[in-house]
Amino acid sequence: MRTTVVFSAALLVAFPSTRCASGDGGGLPGAANGGGEPEGGGDAGGGIADECAGLGPATVGQPSASVVISGGPDERWSPGASDGFGTVALKMTNDNQEPSLRIRLFDPSGAERGMYQAAEVTLGESVVGQFEGFEVSYADYAHDRGVLVALDENGSVAATTDITGAVPGPVRDDPRGGIVVLLRRTDSKPPIEVAAYDERLNLRFRTQLSSTEQLLAIGVDRQGNTLVLLDGADRYGSGRVGGIWIDHSGNAGAEFLAVEGLASRPPLRLTPRVGSGLFAALDPGAAAAVAWIRQFDAMGEGTAPPDWLAARPGTTLHMARNGRAYAVIHPARLDAVCHTDIEVVAPSGKSCGTAAFPADQSGPFCSGNLVVGYDGTVVQMGGIVFTGSGSNRTTTFRWWAGLLR
Repeated sequence: MRTTVVFSAALLVAFPSTRCASGDGGGLPGAANGGGEPEGGGDAGGGIADECAGLGPATVGQPSASVVISGGPDERWSPGASDGFGTVALKMTNDNQEPSLRIRLFDPSGAERGMYQAAEVTLGESVVGQFEGFEVSYADYAHDRGVLVALDENGSVAATTDITGAVPGPVRDDPRGGIVVLLRRTDSKPPIEVAAYDERLNLRFRTQLSSTEQLLAIGVDRQGNTLVLLDGADRYGSGRVGGIWIDHSGNAGAEFLAVEGLASRPPLRLTPRVGSGLFAALDPGAAAAVAWIRQFDAMGEGTAPPDWLAARPGTTLHMARNGRAYAVIHPARLDAVCHTDIEVVAPSGKSCGTAAFPADQSGPFCSGNLVVGYDGTVVQMGGIVFTGSGSNRTTTFRWWAGLLR
């Protein structure tokens, strides 16, 4: 039996926190369309309304598409990404049987465009949106290699690259096009390498890190500079984290003390700032007191995070409005109804409005995880409904095409 959840259009609203314009900022979040603006406030003589002009969220109407995915008990479906033209990729992984990786692609209105399926058993799968199409990575331990695949909007393979003797760790989007990949040897021995590829998987650089310390996080800023954070306990003392910057040409700097005063080997994540540089946070899935703990200017050693971000623990960030603002994604919560919010924040920290997306409710819990894609499409993963005696499951995905473009 299929369970259908129906939302009233009256619940789909945007709550402005200031009198800001909510028009489309235009363009795409990637640097292919001009990149972001520098950090800083609005017009010196303007005030909040001028600073938020064109940034605030539009009213959230009914979703552009709603897709129900049915799968077996071991299939795990999740939002993958969207590309610069609004094509949405949904990803399935299965650790117990083949195929262990399947990607289904849909146009902005929800019509299925195609599918990609890996031919071998995969681990560590990732899919990243590009200006046009997607780049996929996974580990193939049976053949002692990592695999990178470039897909077009129909799921057809445009290019592929095998990495012999190494597998991809975290993969990050390069806002200037392509991806940056951390490479680990399949025997888990040093060295650790960072590699960068363009949109068609041509190698830009492959840089060996001077450190053999354990990786904690990797991030790429809006100018294409990569920061790697490492467990610095042996070098600097307990609770300290080392950092290494790599510029867009692959030149690595010296390791520096990036963060201190943390628990041993804290799981961290890095998120781009508007313009350049990165924010660092404790991973929300690994600590009770989730917090934004640091910010880094490009090639810099780090300072305290801005007050506006420190005051929003437990959130995730994405670029919005052609890289001119932040989409601050708040956790789902239950008030009168379940909802998940995206707050649009100007670079100075001024709130330009909040869009509320109804979430699925199961007892006291809300399910409505949101991700923001390359073109500003907001994708929501709804609740999972178990069906039949074999614990088969259906998952509903909804998206609002280009809402934060």
